[in-house]
Amino acid sequence: MIALLLRARLLLFAGTTLALGLLWIYGKEVNYDQSIESFFAKDDPNVVAYRQASSQFGNDQFVFVAYHDPELLTPQGIARVAELAGAIRSTEIEGVLSVQSLDEMPLFWQLDDALLALEKIPEKKRLFLPSRAEVLDLIKQGISGEGGGQWATPTIAGALRSTADQPERLAELRERITAHPLLLGTLVDQSGTYTALMTRLKSAGEHDVKITVEALRAIADDFADRHDLDRDPAVVGPPVLLADGFRAIEIDGQRLATVGMLLIGAVTLIATRSLWWALVPLIAGWTVWLATSTILGVLDLKLSLSSGPMIAQIIVLTMPAASHLALHFREDLRRMADRREAARETLQVVSEPIFWCALTTTIGYGALGTSNVMPIRQFGTVLAIATAAAALLTLLISPGAMIPPFKIMEIPVRFGSTSRIAQAMNGLIARVYRRPAPIVFGTLIIVIPMIAGTPYLQYESNYINAFRASTRVVQDYRFIEEHLGGIGLAGLIVPTEGEITPQTLERIRTLDRAVLDIAPPRNSEGIAYVTSLATVLDPDERLAELDPERAAWLLSTKLDLISATPQAELLGSFWDPQTGWARSMVRLSESQPAPAKMLLFDQAESLARNRYDNRAYLTGLSHLLTQTTRGVIETQWTTLAIATVGILLMLTLAFRGPKLAILAILPTMLAVGLVLGLMGWLGVKLDLATALVASVALGLSIDDTFHCLLQFRRRRLTQPFEDALFASYTVTGPGVLLSSLAVALGFTVLWFSEFVPFATFGLMVAIATAGSTIGNLILLPACLSLAHRWRNGEGEIDSRSSDTLEADATRS
Repeated sequence: MIALLLRARLLLFAGTTLALGLLWIYGKEVNYDQSIESFFAKDDPNVVAYRQASSQFGNDQFVFVAYHDPELLTPQGIARVAELAGAIRSTEIEGVLSVQSLDEMPLFWQLDDALLALEKIPEKKRLFLPSRAEVLDLIKQGISGEGGGQWATPTIAGALRSTADQPERLAELRERITAHPLLLGTLVDQSGTYTALMTRLKSAGEHDVKITVEALRAIADDFADRHDLDRDPAVVGPPVLLADGFRAIEIDGQRLATVGMLLIGAVTLIATRSLWWALVPLIAGWTVWLATSTILGVLDLKLSLSSGPMIAQIIVLTMPAASHLALHFREDLRRMADRREAARETLQVVSEPIFWCALTTTIGYGALGTSNVMPIRQFGTVLAIATAAAALLTLLISPGAMIPPFKIMEIPVRFGSTSRIAQAMNGLIARVYRRPAPIVFGTLIIVIPMIAGTPYLQYESNYINAFRASTRVVQDYRFIEEHLGGIGLAGLIVPTEGEITPQTLERIRTLDRAVLDIAPPRNSEGIAYVTSLATVLDPDERLAELDPERAAWLLSTKLDLISATPQAELLGSFWDPQTGWARSMVRLSESQPAPAKMLLFDQAESLARNRYDNRAYLTGLSHLLTQTTRGVIETQWTTLAIATVGILLMLTLAFRGPKLAILAILPTMLAVGLVLGLMGWLGVKLDLATALVASVALGLSIDDTFHCLLQFRRRRLTQPFEDALFASYTVTGPGVLLSSLAVALGFTVLWFSEFVPFATFGLMVAIATAGSTIGNLILLPACLSLAHRWRNGEGEIDSRSSDTLEADATRS
């Protein structure tokens, strides 16, 4: 097999490079599922409830575009509102379904005025008076904008224009507008100087949310420039949060991939002084990713947000195989004059750990495939296959760098020379070998208190906190929630049973009041508004003041009127006549802590069930956003345990016994425990990305452990313990350092991400990599040395000093 690899080395190298070029030109890009549902399993009860509510009342994919205008409630100010709404409509943005703005809202209270007046009109036509039915037709025409004469219901824009020169009427109109429950906090604030446009988007699968949000921001910013607003309009809503998250994936993926490639190339080039070796991990990682992306595209499989910048991860994670092959080969060249013999020796020695690493990586990441949460399953499956394939492809094309077609792209190794890094490694191992017990117990004394922080891990499920405070989306949320109140939406769904009656409205209104009266949890603003069927049909509670018979007639008439007008869409958002279910929209601050929001949601749902029955439930995008990391968190410990057991099994098979296997997994578990404990002590919260740190750290650390221990075990078959220990680390130690340095620096680049989960994920992986490096280079040889002494009953080192062993290992 090795002979075949050497003979076909140029063909494999050139073929892989050609495949990379073809995939670059003709390959397909990976697509992402931009819906909130992609964070959950398909049968998750929260998702099922959300789909059911969406099918009954329409989706709640709302984006609010809000700005400040001191002259808002004037003819000029309301004309600007109409201008912005018209600009959004006229551009025909693919993802926009409808736009509701203050200018086109009817004077809702006038309909009630008209109905109360209608009740006094005789049912039959008299000499000069129309009948009630004729007047009812006129009112229908009025609220539909088709006429109506004195019964016409003008829009807010028309009313402001008609009262512009009547100060008293204008002041009264402004007071009615800023106090109306259907308008206050949604389209206008109490001062009448802040307004928002409600833009309803299509479902996430029907358009590209990123493009839609970018288009809305561009229109809003252009509007601000034309009218010299004091700030750009705020563009907020759950779709905006998701869009910015996916935009962060693209930016961070490109950043980590670009910088990662540069770092890998630079570090490898400096360490090996060979451009050929610098190309090996880049070609292997990039080819595997493009192939994976193309396969996913052909099969129309979409990744989710929590999959993160996977392209960059795959490229960075090719380093362990490449670094060990490159540096082991250079060490062999120092001992062998024949380049082909050195290549054969390297492939014989390093291919075994690469094989076991690929297999163990597949098992470790594949354990995530047991999760019932789709993002976790995707992450584990794709990363397991891709990283294993990248490692094997690195092995296949590495002979092309060992025996290249021409040598002008490298500085050759001088035969008989000694590597400085190998000398430094021997010095380190000598110190470890002299005093293994203090090192082992000292490490445990330091690490165990750090691991003790694991029970203090906290979970971040507030999606707003996924972005840095300086980002536009966070600043926009603060702006709109400060001036218009809570913008987070959740629907409280209750069964109304039959037709709507005054009693139905009173029952819903009682629930609304109870929900509004829920005491705010600590550090929480509580619930800001509740809008319901009662708000739509009887906002001023004028019908509630009438006797039951009159109220029933007016309510029935009002429903008939609304059903024949554009307001029917508004009514349909709160009541489904086919199923007899009603929805109350609960609004609260999206920026408040997620536990507080969850407590408010739970209490609201409990109130609904107590007043109706257990069929009542709460759902909505704001509710789902607080649940985004729940599934990840719930499965992380299970999948981590399965991965650990799987890896331990592979280690047992590789080392043909449990002793070395248990020893091998010790540094890995300490590295994982270190990073999780550190997160607990520092208050770094687990979120949809950092919850996967343990799995990635597990895969990273075990690769280097395999190389170190398999090399030691191979040499131990023919050499004394001391010689085997020093000689094995002479060739594997530099590879561990090189790969760890490249991986740590590569992932640290994510720290500059606007998306906090990715930034924290990169930093934590870098810390875990540093911890696993210390474990593999210091703790592991210390454990080996200590176990050897205990087994042989030695209190001190052998008669040959560690200095002599160090010199012997360097010469060998």
